[in-house]
Amino acid sequence: MVNEKVLSRVYLEAVLPCLEVLTHRDDQASQIAARWNGSIRFSVGISGPRSTVELRNARARVSPSPLPGPDVALFFPHETMLNNLFRGKGLQIALPWKGLTRIKGLLTFSKLAARMQEILESKDSEALELRAELMLGLMSRAIAVLAQHDPEYKVKASHLHGITEFRIRNGLASHVAFSGGTARASAGKAPSPDFMLEFADSPLFLDVADDKVDVLAKACLGQISLKGDLHMGQIVNIALDKIGEYLL
Repeated sequence: MVNEKVLSRVYLEAVLPCLEVLTHRDDQASQIAARWNGSIRFSVGISGPRSTVELRNARARVSPSPLPGPDVALFFPHETMLNNLFRGKGLQIALPWKGLTRIKGLLTFSKLAARMQEILESKDSEALELRAELMLGLMSRAIAVLAQHDPEYKVKASHLHGITEFRIRNGLASHVAFSGGTARASAGKAPSPDFMLEFADSPLFLDVADDKVDVLAKACLGQISLKGDLHMGQIVNIALDKIGEYLL
C-alpha cells in the first residue's frame, strides 16, 4: 500500500526537479517557461514537505526548501490533495494564501507539468535521450526519498554506507550517496561508486524502467552489468521495485 506522506515527498523532491533538466534541454519547455518570471511554493500540512519552483529567464530551478517571498504560495491541507494534483484525479484542494490573482504563473506551471508528463510518457525516438535523462534523475532522487522517509525501506537503507551509480554506457549517469540513514542524489558519474548498475544504451534503460524486458537475460548477454557491492545492489533493487509501486 502506498504511503501518501512519502508519495508527496516523491512528487515534490523527485518528480518536480525534472523541470530543471526539461527547461534546459527541451526548446518547447523553455518557450513555455519564458512566459513568466516568478516562483511558486508548494506546502503540505503543518509539518509536511515544502518545495519552491522558480522560473527565471526561461529556466526552472527547484528548491526542496521554502524560498522567501514566493509570488504564488499553495497550501495543501493534506498530502493526498497534493498527490491527487499530480495524479490528475480525485479531490484536489489547494489554499492559495498568496498570489491568487497571478493566474499566468499557475497556467505556465501547469503547461510545463503537462510537457514533462508528455516527455516521460513519450515513445518518440527524438525524445528518447531526454526521457532517459529525466528518468535517471527521477529514479535516483526517489531512492533518496524512500531511504529517508519510507517506514519500511529506511530501516534497510540505514545500513548502507557508500555510493550507488546508475549509468548508461558511454553516456548519462546519476548516483545516490548513502550514509547510515541519510541519502543524497546527484546527477553525473560518481568518482568511485561502491555499486554500479550499467545499461548498454538508453533504449534498454527505458525498457527496463517500463518493465518490458527480462533483466536477467539481458545481464547474461552483457547488456546490463552489475559491479561492486552486490548486497548494496540488492537493497537498492528493493527501492526500485517500490518506486514502481509509488508511481504506477
